[in-house]
Amino acid sequence: MEISGFHLPDDLYYSRDHAWVRVEGKSLRVGVTDFFQKMAGKITFIRVPRVGKVLARDATLATVQSGKWTGRIPVPAEGTVVESNLELVGRPALINEDPYGAGWIAVLAPTDAGAALAGLMRGEEVRSWLEEEIRRHGPAREG
Repeated sequence: MEISGFHLPDDLYYSRDHAWVRVEGKSLRVGVTDFFQKMAGKITFIRVPRVGKVLARDATLATVQSGKWTGRIPVPAEGTVVESNLELVGRPALINEDPYGAGWIAVLAPTDAGAALAGLMRGEEVRSWLEEEIRRHGPAREG
């Protein structure tokens, strides 16, 4: 779906912290939304999680820095990191260039597959949530 110039693929789940989750078999690939990367501006640094690390929901998945913001990306679903996107360490701007593709952050093996997607949004819930985020934060300015 496209909302006010922000792209949100329909096949993903979304957290209220602007993370996306793609179900890939028994794993969950995680990244940040187009809205997140536009609001943050050009990403200049990211610390990705190490493989094997067990992460609780809402713990820090990654630490991100841009020219105008430093913060953390919370874990949208509890699990063990089975893959980290190490390419981001050398090219953090991949998050800006391709947030739903090459800019992914980590792949998790969920602790509880049944509960992994609980609390995440899809469909019309995503639309109303993002429209409210746009009203709260104003239009994003890139760069």
